[in-house]
Amino acid sequence: MNTSIIDIPRKAKEKDNFGIAPFENGLKRFIENSSTPITIALQGEWGSGKTSLMNLLQENLCDNENQQKPFNSIWLNTWEYALMKDAHSTLVSIIYQLIKEVTSLSQADSTKSEKLFKTFAKFSSKVALATSKVIAEKALNGSGEIIDAAFNSDSNNSVSEIRKQLEDIIKWYKTKVNNKGFIFFIDDLDRIDPPVAVELLELLKNIFTLKNCIFVLAIDYDVVVKGLEPKFGILSDKNEREFRSFFDKIIQVPFSMPVSSYKVNDFLKESLRNIEYITTAQASNDVLITKLSTIANLSVGSNPRSIKRLLNSLSLIKCINDAKEDDDLKLETDTDLLLNFFLVSLQIAYPKIYNILVENNDFTAWNETIALNYNLKPLDENSQNKLNQMEEFDEEWEKILFRLCETDYYLKQKALSLSLLLNMIKEIVENSFSTDDEDKEDLEHYINRIISLSAITNLKANDNNSINFHKPTLLKNARNKILARLKEVMPNYANQIKPIGKRVQVNAPIRIDEKTSFNLSCGSVDGKIKLDIWTNLWYFPQNYPTIKETFKDKNLLNDLEILEKEYNGLVTKFMLGSSIYKFAKLLDKEHTNKDGFQGHLVLSVRLDNVNSFYENSVINKICEAVQIMHDYRTKVLFLTNKIINNE
Repeated sequence: MNTSIIDIPRKAKEKDNFGIAPFENGLKRFIENSSTPITIALQGEWGSGKTSLMNLLQENLCDNENQQKPFNSIWLNTWEYALMKDAHSTLVSIIYQLIKEVTSLSQADSTKSEKLFKTFAKFSSKVALATSKVIAEKALNGSGEIIDAAFNSDSNNSVSEIRKQLEDIIKWYKTKVNNKGFIFFIDDLDRIDPPVAVELLELLKNIFTLKNCIFVLAIDYDVVVKGLEPKFGILSDKNEREFRSFFDKIIQVPFSMPVSSYKVNDFLKESLRNIEYITTAQASNDVLITKLSTIANLSVGSNPRSIKRLLNSLSLIKCINDAKEDDDLKLETDTDLLLNFFLVSLQIAYPKIYNILVENNDFTAWNETIALNYNLKPLDENSQNKLNQMEEFDEEWEKILFRLCETDYYLKQKALSLSLLLNMIKEIVENSFSTDDEDKEDLEHYINRIISLSAITNLKANDNNSINFHKPTLLKNARNKILARLKEVMPNYANQIKPIGKRVQVNAPIRIDEKTSFNLSCGSVDGKIKLDIWTNLWYFPQNYPTIKETFKDKNLLNDLEILEKEYNGLVTKFMLGSSIYKFAKLLDKEHTNKDGFQGHLVLSVRLDNVNSFYENSVINKICEAVQIMHDYRTKVLFLTNKIINNE
């Protein structure tokens, strides 16, 4: 077993886990036969493999100790030279280092080297003076001001001198060693301040546009856009051409990292097996692996760094879980593994949505209350109509998801992927049990049971409303007291009332009779501990858009509404004058799935500490609610059976 996946750039002779060889070989061939000077930009988000690709190119194209190859290489990590420095110092340091590398590698004679460094010193001092003048007149506020200051001064002559002297040294060295020249690998441009990165590009263009020189830059177009915004304003349709023209002036060949073509499935399966998240048998289960791969594709995507972070998070969760000696949650079924995999993937790729899910586990119940809590803008009529025609956004919760995504530029682009992802998880959970399984967990409580595992890897500011407590202990003790009291208040069922299963994790199921079970689950919300007591209420196969329309068609709507009025009246009376108990009304927890309508009768108890749940007054109140739910569950299912028997 290996508990972690190393996240460092791939070396040239290491295994090609993502199938990048065809792209690397094609780019290698292009560079070998290119005319110079030329600048190539490796474009891709952070972690997409730009440094790994440059490692491969350097190994295969550039001279080393063992083998003569067509180019000499100079590698510069720009981020190292940007640490703790202002923009001017960063630029000067980087250009100085490049010149130093060229003179050192070419073994230029001391006369040529000294002359070049004197010219550079002259250039640097004049840039400093010009920059100081700009600062004195107004604060530097955007890309290009240092460059403009430099080239509006007489230091422009120094640039020409530097370029000519460098070209002479490189030409002399190329003749001496009989190769094609130099490849400059400029890495981590996406880690320095975007305006500084853009200024560096301009300097490189003006100084290092040299015969026999190739520049390979690791920079994404998005970085260029951010760096140019102070000069051109926010990118829009009106000024997009200006941004693109600047990029085209600097970069002759853009190469986008082929992340969408990465072959991640085999790497994912092999890595999950290595960290023992899945067994050998599960690794051979093509259906399971396909689901895992689909979840990854809809969340972290093909970005190698994101995939490795996902795998390391899963491994850490497993290590902590395996180290526990009590009855805490274990991932036992394929559905458990898939749901935990989904939650960690969501946490990494879409942290905003994950944090909302932590507070509101049943995403299929997201409604206008969520919209109000997160200040979501309402949809206009045109948007409503468009979404109603899309299967991915025609339900109320999907529209809430869409509105959440509209608040964030990145999420806006990923709204469809998120809808597909959440619908996939909904289907997985719904398919995990048969419809007649009384112990079946609904989506809310299934997520509540699993989500506590992913919390340990969640990157979030300290939540002062969160309460730490041992869930299995609360559930065991509360269940024991509830069972004892139920046998007293429901003597007709005393022989049938019993716990289901010996092991308590984050749910503690109990049996009332052969047809009815309840479940206890717990968590923390709004600075309090929450204990839910709930039971599933299956109605019948779905034939109409709402449950009431189906009852109406069978001439049973009046009967249902009588039960609803009675139940809701008891619920209101039960909660009267207390903020401790939140008792859902009869149809409040209704939703649909592949099998039809499903409801949940739920009581939530919210208290400040664990011991308060063991008080007799609380236990008595809980048992009173269980009696109400049991009674009306039986009555509603009696009506349901009438409908089923008539079909």
